[in-house]
Amino acid sequence: MEKIEGIETRNYNSYEEYIEHQKSKANHGTPLREKLLGEFWESNCEGFRLNFKPYKEILSTCKNALCIGARVGEEVSVLKELGIDAIGIDLVDNPPLVIKGDCHNLAFEDKSYDFIFSNIFDHVLYPEKFISEIERVIKPGGHCLLHLSVQVRDDVHAANVLLGSNYVVSLFKKDITILEDQKLNQPEWPEYWTLMIKFN
Repeated sequence: MEKIEGIETRNYNSYEEYIEHQKSKANHGTPLREKLLGEFWESNCEGFRLNFKPYKEILSTCKNALCIGARVGEEVSVLKELGIDAIGIDLVDNPPLVIKGDCHNLAFEDKSYDFIFSNIFDHVLYPEKFISEIERVIKPGGHCLLHLSVQVRDDVHAANVLLGSNYVVSLFKKDITILEDQKLNQPEWPEYWTLMIKFN
């Protein structure tokens, strides 16, 4: 991995190699995908219900939401339970909750979403592009919740190792307010850091 301030990035020979590496973790027919759609589904949904509960007031004002890197779509399903028109994107689709898409090049119009959620920062090859795409499609006054995997080195599919949240915050160019920047403190995802941002 190549180390720059705040992050270490994996070296790929090409973007195509990166895409294939990321898809291989939970592609159609892989054991992980079958578990996500089966035995892990309800427990993961319950985890996302717990994740989103502190933001009930914010979410009650949201008409639509985008989940980036949503795999099979547990978080999308939970946001739909809250009455939000939610959709997920991932390199591997899972209709109707998750459509095929690239986190570095979102196929959505500018200022289209009230709320964006993602927990895949450690799988992003170009962090600056990822954040700029979030800034492009979020509505003024919208919110973005990022769950960051910090200092985790045992995921062979990770495209980077994030050393702290400060690096992520530094990538935002728009006027933002940091509402939360702390450890998630949930047993299901003990390594995650939570970063909640409002776009002013």
